[in-house]
Amino acid sequence: MAPEVISKSPYGTEVDVWSMGIMVVEMVDGEPPYFSETPVAAMKRLRDELAPTVRNISPVLKDFLDRMLTREPLERASATDLLEHPFLLQSGSPQCLVPLVEQYRNGHYC
Repeated sequence: MAPEVISKSPYGTEVDVWSMGIMVVEMVDGEPPYFSETPVAAMKRLRDELAPTVRNISPVLKDFLDRMLTREPLERASATDLLEHPFLLQSGSPQCLVPLVEQYRNGHYC
């Protein structure tokens, strides 16, 4: 949850951008931030501490994450801004995922 949701402050679509940032952290680390803590403790850390970070990532991915995990909602990047971010602009076509999905559906995955 975004800090503003945990704090029960008014919020808008900026919470979805925060959630996407947390999802990227989870994809890189293999688990969500503060996974080993109780849900209440994890929410308190998300509300009170600096945003979660990921080690050993490229500078462009770090900037992408920093833009999504900005604590102040009005300073957080919008979805439109993120679509123009260099991290997404350097990605390949989504078509490259088709063979991987087909492999998974057929049960032939690593």
